[in-house]
Amino acid sequence: MNFWSFICVLPCTMMEYGQIELFSHVPMLRNFVDHLKRKNFNVCAVYLLDSQFITDVTKFISGCMASLSAMVQLELPHVNILSKMDLVTDKREIENYLNPESHVLLSELNKRMAPQFAKLNKALIELVDEYSMVSFVPLDLRKQSSIRYVLNQIDNCIQFGEDADVKVKDFDPREDD
Repeated sequence: MNFWSFICVLPCTMMEYGQIELFSHVPMLRNFVDHLKRKNFNVCAVYLLDSQFITDVTKFISGCMASLSAMVQLELPHVNILSKMDLVTDKREIENYLNPESHVLLSELNKRMAPQFAKLNKALIELVDEYSMVSFVPLDLRKQSSIRYVLNQIDNCIQFGEDADVKVKDFDPREDD
């Protein structure tokens, strides 16, 4: 079987100049995604969060909320990526943000913010924890293995290749009569 596939990347810079409205307030992106689905395209949302967001827990929570908003609004299989991992100096800190633990984020938020925001912090963390869908895949463009891993996550997300025919080879030697 010979089939063609391709990846079409539509960059939607969410953190610049209010373009978050492309999926949160204006149905344009959602309508486009629905059109692609009607044309039998496998569609996956890939949300890139700059690794510099892990330097401050408040920025990270903001990025998580934007990602969660994209998940809910677009209703697509979703992969969150922490980009620019080559710029991270403290590699030990990364694990806390790839699969964020709610109690760790809450304690970090409460340390950085005034006590009157404790209830808001708890509500935000519970929202992230309730969905249990906000996790990140690291991307270091200098490492081929990192790029392959991200592409495999996307392929897995859209179930790429699962409809392909299985090729079975018989390895038993034929007996000539």
